[in-house]
Amino acid sequence: MPRARLFPRGWLVTGGYHDTRLGVVKTGKESEVHLVARTSGDRTTLLAEKRFKARQRRGFQNDSMYRGVWGEGTRREHRAMKKQTRFGHEAAQARWIAQEWGSLVRLHDAGATVPPPVELLEDGYLMAFIGDAQRAAPRLSEVDLEPPVARRVWEELVDELSLLISADRVHGDLSAFNVLWWRDRAVLIDFSQTVEIVTHPAAHELLVRDIATLGRYFTRRGVTVHVDRILERIGADAHRFASQQLRASPPQRRGLS
Repeated sequence: MPRARLFPRGWLVTGGYHDTRLGVVKTGKESEVHLVARTSGDRTTLLAEKRFKARQRRGFQNDSMYRGVWGEGTRREHRAMKKQTRFGHEAAQARWIAQEWGSLVRLHDAGATVPPPVELLEDGYLMAFIGDAQRAAPRLSEVDLEPPVARRVWEELVDELSLLISADRVHGDLSAFNVLWWRDRAVLIDFSQTVEIVTHPAAHELLVRDIATLGRYFTRRGVTVHVDRILERIGADAHRFASQQLRASPPQRRGLS
């Protein structure tokens, strides 16, 4: 039986609305999340506004592993990023935000259980708030699932990983800290380290780490986690990644002899 949508159709307030910022929900190394009430008439939608800190002020600055191809930019941007000029910081920041926003949109379109994207901003983006007027959804790390529920949720999360693979994405930083628990289901969040399978040389390594790291939460609750079996189940064996790398590479010219 298909699962109910996390958000019903028409959930977002549109037309003649005004936004009211209600305060900070979360402060992290890279960003802050603000709660926003979007109101039109007698309807109000709660949104999360994720604002990225300036790159030089972020706690997480070693982003080269995750950058792959998307972080290079134009030749001018690449030189500026390498020299760490002001323009380079601004270019890296813009590409970082666009990369995360693009990943969220792509995964939502693929059917993954993620916060629905709303709007790209200059220093971040708006998405659906996971929670209600009383509280924000807790992280999975804060919830002690009973073994039968943990087994069910793990199976659902493996299906989510399969959806990510179908969208040619690897989360890159998946753990119980980057999964929310809301309405009896797991919601994936935080895609700042998400990478493309085709372009990123460490995508397979990051996927294996994602499965192992997230799996530790479930292992402690009696779930048996076999990384190799999961990779096979979601169609993400090393051959798939290697084949995509070959398809992404330009043909090599043979030298004259």
